[in-house]
Amino acid sequence: MKALFYDKRVKVPVKVPVKYLQKLFTNPKLYIPKIKGTSRPDINEYWYVYYWFRNPTSNLLEKYREKQGINRLKTISQRTEAGNNLRKATLRFLQDGGNPWEIKKFKEDLINKETFSVSEAFDIAFKEKCKVWGQTSKDVNNTQYNVFIKWLKSNNLFTISIKELTKRHIVIFLNELTDQNGRANSNTTRNNYRRLISSLVSQMVHDDILDFNFVLAIPKLKSVAQKNQPFTLKQLNAIKEYLIENDLYLYTFMKFVMYALMRNVEICRLQVKDIDLDNNIIKVKTKTEDSATILIIPKLKKVLLKMELDKYSPTDFLFTKNKTPGTWVVEKERSKVNFFSRRFEKMRKAIGKKNNLNKNHNIYSGRHTTALDLFNSFKNQGLTDLENKHRLMTITRHKSISGLENYLRDIGASLPKDYSDDYTLNF
Repeated sequence: MKALFYDKRVKVPVKVPVKYLQKLFTNPKLYIPKIKGTSRPDINEYWYVYYWFRNPTSNLLEKYREKQGINRLKTISQRTEAGNNLRKATLRFLQDGGNPWEIKKFKEDLINKETFSVSEAFDIAFKEKCKVWGQTSKDVNNTQYNVFIKWLKSNNLFTISIKELTKRHIVIFLNELTDQNGRANSNTTRNNYRRLISSLVSQMVHDDILDFNFVLAIPKLKSVAQKNQPFTLKQLNAIKEYLIENDLYLYTFMKFVMYALMRNVEICRLQVKDIDLDNNIIKVKTKTEDSATILIIPKLKKVLLKMELDKYSPTDFLFTKNKTPGTWVVEKERSKVNFFSRRFEKMRKAIGKKNNLNKNHNIYSGRHTTALDLFNSFKNQGLTDLENKHRLMTITRHKSISGLENYLRDIGASLPKDYSDDYTLNF
């Protein structure tokens, strides 16, 4: 009976080998170089996020580094914040099953690859361009890119070698462009598609996928750009009167355009932490800079104090669809701009006919109105033309005198002086 439960002949090893689960990766860390002999961060050296990931072939941990553009930021606080955000994003990437070894191997395969299909070449070029495009440009270009890709597929050009794609193919695509109603697109739209395709082909040339950009040989079509017009004093007063009575939220929004000459998208990006009332400055991301500084004049400060921003989280947006600072998550940043554009359009339909407001009048017209008013005001103060423009540049944030002069010409500021006394004809 005892033998049923215990058998002396069975030998069990005293030591049982245990195979521990190997760690796949280490937690990412932010490397901040120090100025030699001090503990202060060195902004002139490269910062990066680093971690170790196990090579599935050798089974050894290998070091990886990520920069993702953080070294373009020029202040310690900005670079530290961006670096920590990159560290957190890298950790999420690894925790979600991301494999940097496969990405590295894919890039190595691309280097050794000699021929690319149209699909592969445009996919690589588009992803590279997305790294430098702003969100608004990315949204617009993504829509146009998908239209072009759909056309390539429908014409059996998607899988051919990129070197078989010709200028003639692109010309046919541009000529066949139509709107939703089947009508031919405007010259401006056609030129925008040409610009996008040309930039992608230029990227291929840069990446040694192609030898030259054949799209550059396709001429642009003449187009007349629609210019936003400044408001007249009568129109501005009518808008103010309507907004005070019907849409105080849009009225507040437009004060940022009028008093700080901010663009619609810049206002939509504003968070509580971007407002420094102690030093009277606003920090905002623009279409050309990661961080631009804007002066808060007393009239705008009065608006900001009324918003009581100290009651909200630093990451809350100043303007949201709920008419109060808070979170506002959207798939496309343009959705925020459109939210306020629709409110302006409602106002324009209500009072536009009576006040001669046309489709070239929009929220952005407020910026032109202020720039025009300041230009004339500085001129009346006795400033020379050059002094006037240099002072205005600091307000409009143009990077060059020539750029400002083009802008002033477009909004009707650079009109000649009265030349009646020089006129000798009698017609």
